[in-house]
Amino acid sequence: MTRALRAWWLVALVASVAGAQELYVPAAAHNSGAGGTVWRTDLEVKARGDAPASFTVELLEERTANSDPLSATFSVEAGESLRLADVVDAVFGFTGSGALRLTAVQGAILATSRTFNTNPDGTYGQYIPAYEAEKAAEHGNDYVLMQLSSSESYRTNVGFVNTTDASLALEVDLYTASAALLGSVPVTLRPYEMRQVPAVFTLVTSEAVEDGYALVRTSTEGGRFFAYASVVDNLSGDAIFIPAQLDGPIEAPLAPRFVVFEAFMRYG
Repeated sequence: MTRALRAWWLVALVASVAGAQELYVPAAAHNSGAGGTVWRTDLEVKARGDAPASFTVELLEERTANSDPLSATFSVEAGESLRLADVVDAVFGFTGSGALRLTAVQGAILATSRTFNTNPDGTYGQYIPAYEAEKAAEHGNDYVLMQLSSSESYRTNVGFVNTTDASLALEVDLYTASAALLGSVPVTLRPYEMRQVPAVFTLVTSEAVEDGYALVRTSTEGGRFFAYASVVDNLSGDAIFIPAQLDGPIEAPLAPRFVVFEAFMRYG
């Protein structure tokens, strides 16, 4: 290999690695929860477009720094999809909770997941999307989790995934729907750590909260993360997944610019 060809190959390799598609599924489980719930996660991955794809799936274990996570590699042919049922146990042999990070090694992928409570009478599940890494929440903004409840009927768990290789400090402010601040919960995440805080409202109040929301932010410069809430029906074990949304005023659009053209016609 000539020096020029070797240099081109190295540049191409670095560009390929730097531009690899990366997706996060912020919550996945193979464990038992409150109220007799039994949680499992199914992951579905499709080759995007008309080309085959290969990808890695990494398990970012809860309450752990995940600098060297468990990993597995899969391939899918063009137009095909692959379902990894009970992925946390079947692929990684792990009991517990975490997040999933998917990286396309060849081609591009689409992914979805379902985390559900299973029992002899059937399942109750919540759809959890796979998010592009660049969609992570950023330092300098507030993000809101809405439609939250804490009562005899419902409980609210909140979860976070640090998508950086440095520690991350979060602040979670909890409000009633009428904007009364109930209290704040600090959360510190290690590199690539996933953390879920169960029944979060009970950390700041003993009163029922029929309708509330949370504001989440990081004080860490360069910090990036995903945040979500899972509101669980205490009677049935059914749950809904609520992603964080950017809060704050909408930036004013640029004023429209008009260009006037004058046509001149000359007659002979």
